[in-house]
Amino acid sequence: MNRPLRFLMMALAMLLPATAAWIRADVPPRHTEATEDPTGQAPPRLVVLVVVDQLRADLLDRYDGVFTAGLRRLRDEGFRFERATHDHAITLTAPGHATITTGTEPRKHGVVSNLWFEIRGQQWLQVDNVLDPQVALVDDSTLMGASPSVLERSGLADWLQEAHPGAKVVSVSGKARSAVLMATHSQAQVYWFEGALGRFVSSRHYMDGYPEWFEAFHQEVLPTTAGNFIWELEVPEEFRELARPDSADFEGDGIHTTFPHAYADSEWLFSQGRFWDWWATTPLLDGATRLLAQAAATAEELGQDDAPDLLAVSFSQTDRVGHAYGPLSLEQLDNLHRLDRELGAFLEWLDQEYGTEGYLLAFTADHGVADSPEYTVEQGGWGMRIPRDSAFALQGIMNEVAGNVGGSDRAALARGLRDAVTRISWIEQAWTYPELEASSAGADSFTVMQARSHYPGRYSGLLGRQGLEMRFMEHSLLWVYPRGSTHGTPYLYDRHVPFILFGAGVSPGASDEPVSTADVAPTLAEALGIAFPEDLDGAPRRAGEGGR
Repeated sequence: MNRPLRFLMMALAMLLPATAAWIRADVPPRHTEATEDPTGQAPPRLVVLVVVDQLRADLLDRYDGVFTAGLRRLRDEGFRFERATHDHAITLTAPGHATITTGTEPRKHGVVSNLWFEIRGQQWLQVDNVLDPQVALVDDSTLMGASPSVLERSGLADWLQEAHPGAKVVSVSGKARSAVLMATHSQAQVYWFEGALGRFVSSRHYMDGYPEWFEAFHQEVLPTTAGNFIWELEVPEEFRELARPDSADFEGDGIHTTFPHAYADSEWLFSQGRFWDWWATTPLLDGATRLLAQAAATAEELGQDDAPDLLAVSFSQTDRVGHAYGPLSLEQLDNLHRLDRELGAFLEWLDQEYGTEGYLLAFTADHGVADSPEYTVEQGGWGMRIPRDSAFALQGIMNEVAGNVGGSDRAALARGLRDAVTRISWIEQAWTYPELEASSAGADSFTVMQARSHYPGRYSGLLGRQGLEMRFMEHSLLWVYPRGSTHGTPYLYDRHVPFILFGAGVSPGASDEPVSTADVAPTLAEALGIAFPEDLDGAPRRAGEGGR
């Protein structure tokens, strides 16, 4: 996808709607200095952070009977915070990962979206989250590298290395934004998959050359994950009715909507010989990500000395399958069935390498997802895909307001647009940036969440460069998503995610206490006995608090 179209799609997608519930007020952390674990247990040798991209919390309940391996163990043996949410409005991959790892909302960490604009001199600059034109990929200068330069806060990995200079950090994902933001600004090994090259990569921000074990992985292990050019359905037949029927014209490309899904069905990729780009749209990439994480941890000897280490793994394929087919599709059920097996193998490997009390794992997601609007209509609800012509009505309103106030008065233009855009039926609410910067705790919850997604000088959204943020109607998707589904709103379906603690010192249980994804980093920091900043938006949570 070319960059202008990609920006348009993501900028529009993030303005989708939001159910304002379970929004937790700011709370102070319990402590900011290094302390001993209140349970008296020694800190774990290894902390493992697992993030699943686009895993909406209720999918784990809906498909519970399918899970027999990793997701089964996490749900049965871990401590679950059942009402965990992202508490910012723009629920996308980059801000979600940054919130999880820094303990702060976008208003502090600065990663407001996947893409945004900044003014540099007299020019608008498009910023593509972690992609950094100042650094190249290792051993390949044809593609842009990545770094955490846009991240304005420190995170768990930084706090760990400050407390333990010998601590090692490894971060692995199918996506650059996920891998980079989990490592924050630490000295780390960071890897992500690049479909155009058919391999995992890193950038010169992290290293000048790849280690030998990494090259051996690509020669000996990655080829074994390639499959046979076909994505077959593996869900046991008795569970398939939990998903929608395996045929809908609002899935995939609108033609190849049923299993099996073959490489040859993607005619353009197939004609160009771009197998790995197709492969990276299937669940198979998660398996390779898991194997790379294990290989890195082994080669770098994580958890093998007195300094605790961090292994961060973000599984990307739930997001890619969800965008293409929707969260309730048979494809997503099959993907989660496979993810359950991969997590099972990962937990077994961790048990074998570190012992069941030798590691502490936190499991969460960067955001949720909306049901496909056609499905909500089938179920008697309301939903729509906003057509191109309706969205272009915004241009007419912009011209009208600019004519009334004069194009040079940006503040007046933003105020005029705020008052005018809600004439469009699918726009529920709008704010100028000064209004978001001045919002108080007494504002309505949508305003509070939108304010948490605003960082001065970074302009996101469809009318960001005009000084405006908007909230669309619930279950509305813009024309740039003609099939499948997306996320990016402050509604509960985009914010409600799992948060499970598992491993050292954790007893099975659950809590109904509302918690935030900003609590993940300080929770792990407290378990490690390390200091963290005093102005976090999150606070430590202990397994057993509010449990039942």
